[in-house]
Amino acid sequence: MKSHSFSGGISRKAQQGWIMLEVTLCLALLAFVLHLAQVQSQTQWQSIQLAENQRKLEENQQKQALMEMLVVERSWSADDDGQDSDSYPECQECTGSQLERWFYASQHDLSETYLSETGLEGEE
Repeated sequence: MKSHSFSGGISRKAQQGWIMLEVTLCLALLAFVLHLAQVQSQTQWQSIQLAENQRKLEENQQKQALMEMLVVERSWSADDDGQDSDSYPECQECTGSQLERWFYASQHDLSETYLSETGLEGEE
């Protein structure tokens, strides 16, 4: 007599074949899900990039419009005798070393000692 091992009526080779088929199907399904996730991720990244590019373009257009307004209209310049010019005090013109000291003083927080040494204290 031959000894066959049957487990529920299916031979061992047939069981291995079904297991191999199930593993293959699971791997194919996993590959499909990963592919879908990658496509969705790329789509989201592209939409984020497009939105960022659109925002930068709009920002640049606003800046260009503002620059055109400032350059073309010149309503902001001191040449015009508008009603806003009265709100600013008369300033003395700085030249030479005075201008250089004023420039450096405006760049840094200076102590009162430095201001008194350079003579800038009384010029305010």
